[in-house]
Amino acid sequence: MENQPSVQSLERAFDLIERLSRSSDGMLLMELSAASGLHKSTVHRLLSSLAAMGYVKKDESSNKYRLTLKLFELSGRVVDNLDVLEISKPYLEHLRNATQEAIHLVVREGIDIVYVYKLDSKNSSIRMFSRIGMRRPMYCTAVGKSILATMSDDEVIKIWGKSDIKRYTEHTVVELGPLFRELEEIRRKGYALDNEENELGVRCIGAVVRDYTGRGKAALSISAPIARMTDARIAELSGEILQTSAAISVELGYRAKPET
Repeated sequence: MENQPSVQSLERAFDLIERLSRSSDGMLLMELSAASGLHKSTVHRLLSSLAAMGYVKKDESSNKYRLTLKLFELSGRVVDNLDVLEISKPYLEHLRNATQEAIHLVVREGIDIVYVYKLDSKNSSIRMFSRIGMRRPMYCTAVGKSILATMSDDEVIKIWGKSDIKRYTEHTVVELGPLFRELEEIRRKGYALDNEENELGVRCIGAVVRDYTGRGKAALSISAPIARMTDARIAELSGEILQTSAAISVELGYRAKPET
């Protein structure tokens, strides 16, 4: 093949990159040659090219080669450009078809959440007042609270202080103490509830969508009239929504830390 030498060089260069990524102290030319099975002149040529492009740097005092942060910068750009809406759509459509209930996706914008996607229920003539583009504070919705639960207490207090705290219904939580207690429960269970706090007659279960840093980038919810959204139904739906939010989070680069 005409391009085989170029492809082979590319494969060898990435092999060196992967080996350097596993060495926190860097590697000598001879070590890389022995580990890769390549002649040291070939390794030197590839390392020189990678260094010229800014991916590798040679420590003059130890003669060891190390990766720079350029690959990290590239991966950060890729992750930042991931479109949470486009990634989420097939998962949300599957969730709606499985549950037959209304599905929402929101993204955080400052101290609020903004609805960016909605799928109506398939088994109800009732239409909720939520709409794409609608903005709500975080403290009174299942989606907002699930995002708040990923934050530190100081961050929650800061957002609370900047929010316009008011009762949307008689069930809306308007005191910080009860909200903190609820956030602890959300962290333990993994999902949040909206018990007619944002709209009378409607109960919602929400779960956070995390980005590669583990922060709440977005959230999704299942909403239904309270007659259908019983405690037993909530328990049934919790597995569905947690599985969906986890799958979307993985697509966005999130990797859960192993439990110790």
